[in-house]
Amino acid sequence: MAYEKKPGDLTVFKNDRKEKDTHPDYTITGLTLDGRPMKGALWLKEGRDGKKFMAGKIEVDEYAERKSGSSGMGSGSSAPVAGGVHRFPDSDDVPW
Repeated sequence: MAYEKKPGDLTVFKNDRKEKDTHPDYTITGLTLDGRPMKGALWLKEGRDGKKFMAGKIEVDEYAERKSGSSGMGSGSSAPVAGGVHRFPDSDDVPW
C-alpha cells in the first residue's frame, strides 16, 4: 500500500536541477493543515555572522489542486501568512 500524505505532512527534496544561484537548493511538496496541496522552496544562506541557515517560501499548489479536483478553501486562494497573503513571484528561476 502506498503512503498517503496527511494534512500538515511535507517532503523536502534536494534540487538536482539547480543551475543558477537563484534556483532553490531544496524543493518542498506536501499538504497544508487543511489538506490542500502545497509546494515550496528552500535556499541555503549564510548570515553576516557566518552562521548558516535556510530561508524559504511555501504556497498552495493551485496547479496540483486543479489537477486533482480537490480544494480545502476554494480555488484561487493562498494560505494566509503573517502580514497578509503570500504568493510566489512569476519567475522562470523557480524550476517546477
